Amino acid sequence: MEYKKLVREHYKKEAEKDQLSINSTMADLNTRRLEIKNIVAFLKANKKCLEVGCGNGAASIEISKSRKLDLLSVDFSPEMIALAKKQPTFGAKGKIKFQEEDVLELKYKNIFDFVFTERCVINLLNQDDQKKALKNMADALKPGGSLILLEAFDDGFQKLNSARKNLGLEPIAPAYHNLYLDKDFVIGYLKSQNLEFVKESKFLSSYFFGSRVIYPFFAKAVKKDIKYNTAFSRFFSFLPSFGNYSQIKILLFKKIKK
Repeated sequence: MEYKKLVREHYKKEAEKDQLSINSTMADLNTRRLEIKNIVAFLKANKKCLEVGCGNGAASIEISKSRKLDLLSVDFSPEMIALAKKQPTFGAKGKIKFQEEDVLELKYKNIFDFVFTERCVINLLNQDDQKKALKNMADALKPGGSLILLEAFDDGFQKLNSARKNLGLEPIAPAYHNLYLDKDFVIGYLKSQNLEFVKESKFLSSYFFGSRVIYPFFAKAVKKDIKYNTAFSRFFSFLPSFGNYSQIKILLFKKIKK
């Protein structure tokens, strides 16, 4: 796992750069807001939850403001967890605890009603480690519990770049510290771990089509630099989601009761 040093160093720099900001690890605020909103939609109040890949904890606090949870939020970056423990928790409901843990070393068995990620598994740069992480999260769930995978997947990414190509735009490349997931592989592997696939939420599709295809096309035409969080791109975040034009999506699974 030589890549772990590279990924750890990346998040150390992110922690130094963004500190307690909600922008940490996600410069696009519209994406961050929609991620939080759509995770919350799958959670139920007064349940025991595990968040894997909490970063600096800013999104965790926002989730806790919307749902009363017994929440354990973990991350493998000591710098990120140190920041998370400094986050102001005013307005958060229920309980929240931040703890340094590696998803590859999780030892929980049948404890949590919900386990959810926020672009965590994609930081594991080989498929064997991704499988181990998925298994550990599946093991952590109670029978009848739900796994909410908010991750980046290849299928939507390919369609996004195909749309960009149609307009003469260069393809977007994955970040150097990410390995996007194969959706069919994930569904099949989790089935072997006693998790039933429930649904797919392409909640960012319309927003990404607008902000990563239409906006760059017009910006190029008028020779303007592309920037995050413009009024133009934000418009697309209010649209209902159509199609499959974003790598980031949610796959929902339920652990089968034996």
